[in-house]
Amino acid sequence: MLSEKHPNGVIAHNHATKADVRVALTINGVKIGVESQEDPKESLDLFVRIGCDVIICATRTRGAAVDAVNALQGFDVQWLEQPQQSQPNEQVLRSLIMAREMAEKVEVLIAAAQPRPARTLAASA
Repeated sequence: MLSEKHPNGVIAHNHATKADVRVALTINGVKIGVESQEDPKESLDLFVRIGCDVIICATRTRGAAVDAVNALQGFDVQWLEQPQQSQPNEQVLRSLIMAREMAEKVEVLIAAAQPRPARTLAASA
């Protein structure tokens, strides 16, 4: 959703499978990491290492992934709960609603970000 709305965003890492995605993209100077697997430890390390300002990931309600998210320093962690649905089609719709909610929260951060000035290089001979 973010890359569709911001086609000029720069994608640094993109790993997608049939069911999951791990991507890092920069929009308006805001570096965003997104991981859909429920065990995001490896991706969290990557996103911190490459300097993501925003990290979006899935976790269960407790366990190692939750501990890893809570251990991140320098991030304002916001938990969004997605209730389980009994019917598969309900779960798909709920997932789309959750994705839109997360994209809207990130859009607020993107809009608030000051565009970073382009780096310049001056040289003389």
